[in-house]
Amino acid sequence: MFDLFRHYRIEPKLHRYAVLFSLSVVLGWLYFSFIEKSFVGKMLSGEALIVDLVLGLPLVFMFTVIVYACAYWLCKWLVIFFLPHAMIPYPLKNKMSDDETERQEETHGEEYWQNNNDTNQANQEKNKPPNKNNESD
Repeated sequence: MFDLFRHYRIEPKLHRYAVLFSLSVVLGWLYFSFIEKSFVGKMLSGEALIVDLVLGLPLVFMFTVIVYACAYWLCKWLVIFFLPHAMIPYPLKNKMSDDETERQEETHGEEYWQNNNDTNQANQEKNKPPNKNNESD
């Protein structure tokens, strides 16, 4: 379930509706904070204190981002629970072309692609002291 949330996205047709729903929730939040709580009226009439302008206005806008994210994530969870076939994976971004692979090998050497354990074993064999048992007097 968490894998679907993290590595998959909503298909484009439903994504449009999820964004529209999230934006409508944001517009509701802005309407509530500016109109219902008469924040705009206080600002226009000059009754707003400096504290309202310095702390209140940025706080309203910060909560707007949080409300949008929560509404969008709620839509994504609902799609995962009720329409899991509507989730599509994100495209892979870390695929390298052959030219990039060759450039990395030239820069870092062929050992760059080996596993750490393989590299450590190769380094231990290189640094191994010579065997002194074969010495003859």
